[in-house]
Amino acid sequence: MMKFKFIILVFALLFTSLTSIEAADRARAKIVLSKTNRAIGVAQMTVKRTKKYTGKLGKAVKEARIARKYYIEGNYDKSIHHSLYARRLATEVIKENNAKIGSDNINSTDENAFVATSPSDEELIRETNATNPVELKDEDLMNGNLEVEVQ
Repeated sequence: MMKFKFIILVFALLFTSLTSIEAADRARAKIVLSKTNRAIGVAQMTVKRTKKYTGKLGKAVKEARIARKYYIEGNYDKSIHHSLYARRLATEVIKENNAKIGSDNINSTDENAFVATSPSDEELIRETNATNPVELKDEDLMNGNLEVEVQ
C-alpha cells in the first residue's frame, strides 16, 4: 500500500511540474508575441504615413500570424521563433522609413537566447509559406485589424 501511495505522489508531482513549465512557456511566448505586435503596429503606422511599400510589412504580418497560430496550438517555441523573425522584419521597416525604434524592437536577453537557437530565416519562411502561400501586400494592411494579437 505504501508503494502505491508513493507512485501516486510521484505522478502528482510530475504532473504539477509539467503544468507549471507549460504555463511559464505560455507566459513567455505571450510576452514575446505582444512586443512583436506592438512593433508591427508602429511599422504599420510608419508605412501608412510614408507610403513606402517594400513588402516587408506584409512578410512581418504573415510571420506574426503564423506565430499566433502556433501559440494557440500550444507550440510555444515555434511561436516565439516566428514572432522574433516578424519583429526583426518590422524593425527593418521602421528603420527604412527613418522612424524611431522603440523598446519593443529590442530583444531581451531571454529573446536573444531564442534567436541563437532559431531555425534559419529560409526555414521559417518555408514553414510559413507551407501553411499560407498567399503573399500579403503592404498596401492592403493599412487599415483594420492585422489579426496578430493574442489573448
